[in-house]
Amino acid sequence: MKKVYKNRVVLIVFLACVAFSFSIYDCKAGDPGLPGNLTKIKAEKEILVAKDVGGGKPFSIIRWCGNEALLIYGGEFGTEWVDFSGNKVIVSTKGTDFPVDCTPDGKWVIYKDRESSWLYKDKQGRLPENILDEGIGWHGLVIDLYRYEIATGRRQKFAVVRDDSGSLVSPDGSKVLLGNKHDSTIDMPEPKWDKVWLKNEWTYNRTFWFADSSGVVTAIWGNGSGLGVEIFGEDGWAKEYDFEQLGFGTKPRLSVYLKAVDKENRLYFITGESIRVSKRMSRKKYRFLRCKINDRDISCEEFGILSEDEKGIEPNLLNLLPDGNIIFIRGKDSCIHRLKPGETDAECIADVRYEDDTYKRIRLRAVSPDGKWIAFTRGKEPPKPGGRFYRYQLDLFVKEIPE
Repeated sequence: MKKVYKNRVVLIVFLACVAFSFSIYDCKAGDPGLPGNLTKIKAEKEILVAKDVGGGKPFSIIRWCGNEALLIYGGEFGTEWVDFSGNKVIVSTKGTDFPVDCTPDGKWVIYKDRESSWLYKDKQGRLPENILDEGIGWHGLVIDLYRYEIATGRRQKFAVVRDDSGSLVSPDGSKVLLGNKHDSTIDMPEPKWDKVWLKNEWTYNRTFWFADSSGVVTAIWGNGSGLGVEIFGEDGWAKEYDFEQLGFGTKPRLSVYLKAVDKENRLYFITGESIRVSKRMSRKKYRFLRCKINDRDISCEEFGILSEDEKGIEPNLLNLLPDGNIIFIRGKDSCIHRLKPGETDAECIADVRYEDDTYKRIRLRAVSPDGKWIAFTRGKEPPKPGGRFYRYQLDLFVKEIPE
């Protein structure tokens, strides 16, 4: 079943009930050109959360903190928390305090104090044998991990992690994953979370807890890329899976993106493969895969295909929501699009217009964990550009996704 959309994206998809949430790490300057034709947008609740994010200084992270607030981080100004009402909390003014997570309820922000790093030695004074001199992986350092309580301003050092590890609090709020194990541990202050560590020595990235807080799934690097699954507890287990063996495609042309885990503990992926369309040009073909774990085996089914057009599309700008809608944006597009199940035309749910103002660009930043809101920035020239090269003024918005 092939359908062609007004926005020239070819899509074959059987939609699933899963939410994907992303942060897009970029901040560009310059004039991208005037927006193209604008389509009608339904009137839904839209909130201007913050004007001129970062005050003209570059930022690299906008991520959700719970479902009603966002974190903004930039190396030159630190970390800020802001809610829908515009209330702002300065979590840290130090660029070396790097945010890695929020608790699912949004009450705590977790960050690494990068200035605290020191060379790791075990209790016998030995250096680790698996240190990497460069590239991804462990560089032989450990770092202090802090949490900041939004309501009270309480700041606590609560753990120490390796420089290849982070922190991820379980959905039920009872556990915290601290990555690869070491013995430079400290006692955790109240409230205490159960500390869990990965059994295998994985260089990991893009990690999700299962919805029932029983374990985690993560993308891992090493000899190529793969998938790691670990279940914690007395009957726990850990296993590594090769993407090619799971039927995702053939390396080295294959790119795999672990996107989400749903309420039934099913895993969702997007795979990308370059398809040559002419002697000089290749375009990406993206497949959507849903996988289920059963008796430590993984079985997957394809539920959609997205073919890139001449404008291109980034997989990190593609979101599937619990109600089966697709949210996406392309390169220099002037709209954030939504495609409803069973329909052939995508509609614009947010564009460069806000009240009486028209911006020059729009950028999707993240979808809320509950799949009900999108966070995005609109950009325009600053009041005083200050020369040939300048940064756009980026204003942060949230909008309720139309039903």
